[in-house]
Amino acid sequence: MKSMTTFFNLSRVFCLFCLMLFSMMSFPASIEKEICLNFYIVTKKTTDNVEPGDFKIQKKLVLNQMTQAQLVFKKNRQRHCPEINFSKGIIKHITWDEALKLSQPVDQETGESSESYLYRKLKEASDELRLIIQKLNTKPNIKYNSFMDLRPGSAIIKAEKVLKRFKTHRENMKDEALKNIEDIELTIASATEQIKAKLDAYGKKSSVEILSQTEKRISNYEEIDRSSALTWSEGELTFWNDIEAQNTSIELKNLLKLYRTPTNQCLDVYVIPSGKTPSSNVAEVQKNGKWTKRDGAAISSKNFPRTTAGKGDAIILTYHSKKSEFRLAHEFGHLLLDVNNAHLDKEEKDLMYEYSKGGFYLDEIECDRMRENIKSFFTGAIGRSSGY
Repeated sequence: MKSMTTFFNLSRVFCLFCLMLFSMMSFPASIEKEICLNFYIVTKKTTDNVEPGDFKIQKKLVLNQMTQAQLVFKKNRQRHCPEINFSKGIIKHITWDEALKLSQPVDQETGESSESYLYRKLKEASDELRLIIQKLNTKPNIKYNSFMDLRPGSAIIKAEKVLKRFKTHRENMKDEALKNIEDIELTIASATEQIKAKLDAYGKKSSVEILSQTEKRISNYEEIDRSSALTWSEGELTFWNDIEAQNTSIELKNLLKLYRTPTNQCLDVYVIPSGKTPSSNVAEVQKNGKWTKRDGAAISSKNFPRTTAGKGDAIILTYHSKKSEFRLAHEFGHLLLDVNNAHLDKEEKDLMYEYSKGGFYLDEIECDRMRENIKSFFTGAIGRSSGY
């Protein structure tokens, strides 16, 4: 009898163990995560509105988006999506006068005047040319490819361009800058002649051809920046300029440079009047032309390392979010899923439906990926994708 009792007890323990193992295999453990959100709201000054009033309106809408994001993960818990609790961090108002400064060069310091900036860039350009000449004097037999690695053509064109800009602002320059300009001009002229002579001596491409190609390339970038600044003056932010290179605009770089709060470990969300990117497929080009308006974007550290500058991911939302939509959750989904084709085969019921105009549904595969990635979301252990 005793052995029979022992057998039943062991059988019972074994069954309980199997049941627990089956439960663990069939029903993944719930994962909870606290996600704090900082909100930076840009308001645009017009003749018909008052910016503090717009700030209150957008603040209410974006807090509603946080509630909607919370609802998305609650509705998807049955498919074992992680339990995410969103909370409010700081909320900051960026006035239009402040926002217009986003079009200044990324390396222009806060409070640095345009004249001081130009003088600093002129000295930097002169120093760059001087270093190339020093290298040339040290290694007079330097190979062509090694010499081209020093980017001599770019150094010359940048120096010429900044010198030209400096002269147009001469009347506003301080005496110190004007006193040193002669020496800087002589340095640039002398270095330019020596570099041209060296380029011609190689017998590859002529210095004229190299400088012409370089000037064209740099001018193209300048035109992109001028176009981006022009649209931003109307309240429309260019997220990125080149769909292949994913090169973000100066305005976006400055937005994330000047307005970040990494100290409280919250995810930064920026609310702007309007936004656009290059059209990404034939259908968009046929419908919208070269540019397509976007209602939001996920800016990941993985795809935009220079823009995010090691301070974590960010989300961009426009004024076009409606109470019933899940735009914030959609962009957060891009960061958490970390895939390049999150819109693929999605329908209107799905959270990841294109243009962030879908419903709230996440399938089990998406939930599995989110549950895994959320574990290290702020640790930098996983890369994150981008989307819109």
